[in-house]
Amino acid sequence: MAAGSGWSDSSLGDVRPYAITGGRTRSTHPLHLTTCLMTRSADYQVLLSPESEALLLHCSGAPRSVAEIAALLHQPVQVVKVLVGDLLDCDALALANPSGSAADDVHLLEALLHGLRTRV
Repeated sequence: MAAGSGWSDSSLGDVRPYAITGGRTRSTHPLHLTTCLMTRSADYQVLLSPESEALLLHCSGAPRSVAEIAALLHQPVQVVKVLVGDLLDCDALALANPSGSAADDVHLLEALLHGLRTRV
């Protein structure tokens, strides 16, 4: 790579998320930061990117939220949502809380907070 070509190590960080998602910016699935995911059986026949393989590894022991996965992979949440959508499509991942919604999460957290406050 020639010096001054406009492609330095610092600029690669700007290109990488685009390359990881193939230019896509949205998942085909409605995912929230609190959506929990876990791996399914390993009988899917899809060539996975290193990021997708790392994502599956993080979800293999216990359910992980989209926010946790983004932090563990050091990737923006939207990038992780696109990867998760791809893995859901090929049945490599499953929703750990399929009936939960963001409103349910807020209600659960409010009930937990109320319980903690009344216990003290």
